[in-house]
Amino acid sequence: MHSGLGRRILPATGAVIALLAVAACVSSAPEIGSVDLQAARSRLGRPLTADPAVLYRLRVPSSGGLRLAVIASGEDGRLTVSEPFGSAVSLTAWSGTQPPTFYDLREGCRLEAADLEQALGVAAMPLPQAVRLMCGRLPAIAGDEISESTDGRLLVTGRGWSALVTVAPDPWRVVAVEDATRDGARWRLSLSDHITSHIFPVPGEIRVEKIGGRWAELELVGLEWKQAAQLPPLPNHPPCVLEGRQ
Repeated sequence: MHSGLGRRILPATGAVIALLAVAACVSSAPEIGSVDLQAARSRLGRPLTADPAVLYRLRVPSSGGLRLAVIASGEDGRLTVSEPFGSAVSLTAWSGTQPPTFYDLREGCRLEAADLEQALGVAAMPLPQAVRLMCGRLPAIAGDEISESTDGRLLVTGRGWSALVTVAPDPWRVVAVEDATRDGARWRLSLSDHITSHIFPVPGEIRVEKIGGRWAELELVGLEWKQAAQLPPLPNHPPCVLEGRQ
């Protein structure tokens, strides 16, 4: 029933995975001058004090009218892509540091992390770290290592992934994140138009650039902070049948 999913995967899916697992153009860090990296680590490494619910306008080469919503509750969360009139087309769920599960709501099936990589050719950037980045923090959770690189950037190293983070002062904010895996830079995020929310400057725009010139842009629409946010239940979808599998 779901054979050929790899070819028919929704255009929005690529944008979702661009955020979870961006794979992108090689680019140097912007020149922002000398910064106090210890002060940046202290400020931007603080934990979130509440659960965020974030809404973005999502633009990809094939569409400019999508919506992307992220809601987190402690270490768990949901990421949903919807059409302009509110019909959800995909849902990604995660729990702590466990691999995420992707739900194709149009096909009525789900992909686990390993199958997601097989179908789309990506490797996941951890969602908990991505949520912190959206909320104006460093993309690092407990257990990740943060160090100072020789080129004036911060290096975040987690389980199976690493990234170089460019920060800027007055006020402290993250302005770029670039893949730092051993096989070379494959992806890059640029963050701009920061606004003050919950004390921290939150990026108003996030641009993802990937290998081959592919891109996705997120424009912040709204951000709310909640205490003990309630997550919606997950659909009871069967596994997607990928092309080439019996």
